[in-house]
Amino acid sequence: MLLICVFIIATLTAAIPGEVLGIDENPYLSTVILQLIIYAIPALLFCTLRGVGYASKLRIRFSSLSSILLMISALVLMLAGSGLINYFVSTVAPESMASSSSAESAAFAMNSGVFDGLYLALAFAVLPAITEEFLFRGIMLTEYSSLGAVCAVVISSVMFSLGHFRIPRLPSHLFCGIVLAILTFATRSVLAPMLVHAGYNIIVLFFEQYVLHVAEKQNISSILFIIIAVVIAFASAAAFSFEASSLYRGYAADNVPCDYVPKKKPSIAGSLAEAVFSPSFIALAVTYVIIILIRR
Repeated sequence: MLLICVFIIATLTAAIPGEVLGIDENPYLSTVILQLIIYAIPALLFCTLRGVGYASKLRIRFSSLSSILLMISALVLMLAGSGLINYFVSTVAPESMASSSSAESAAFAMNSGVFDGLYLALAFAVLPAITEEFLFRGIMLTEYSSLGAVCAVVISSVMFSLGHFRIPRLPSHLFCGIVLAILTFATRSVLAPMLVHAGYNIIVLFFEQYVLHVAEKQNISSILFIIIAVVIAFASAAAFSFEASSLYRGYAADNVPCDYVPKKKPSIAGSLAEAVFSPSFIALAVTYVIIILIRR
């Protein structure tokens, strides 16, 4: 129900003319305000309604230094994996991919200069990472953990991909959401995915246009790009899995208790069915379809 409110607010703000929001005068400040209105305020209100002690369940803590390699491998995996996914999608729908790119979405704020680049990164990369991670990897993972870790990872990632309202980007956002959710569980910290997400956004914001350019050319460089991206994706996935398992072995050796306690131990299929066919999730799906039709 929280996400339904977020979707509706995002749709309403998107319908407001740019001159009313002051985008032409100060695009960075306008973007920051929109991020706070769409994500931060509803999420904080939700936490308040949940009562005292709820914030302690959201894993708002620093991760250990031993998780640095896991975070780096997660960032590389997201870049390589989403790069491959977006490449193949762009070969099928190049115009849709180009129009939904981060650089295109932030084109109105693209100016030359060091400070402009810094403001651009903060407004369009860092702040979105913080607000989105707090909502999806903080609140959503916590809410669905009662149905098991797998269900929490899948459902929160699906919601994360839907929340961007970019149909061509759904596969890559889903992939990144899964990596970030696993990272959250492994590090026991929502700050770790915030950092990785921010780094990913910055790189994509400034360099994704080159990937789309390679996909558009469809020549030998495309084959080379695919080979390199596949090798990097597999290597980073192996490193990510190894580092995550190392952290969990450390937790077991230190007798660290589990940071979530499922109400029961359902099967994966059963927990997913319980989540997907719940009235609130069905209402979210209907709301999403209506919003997509309106936006078209």
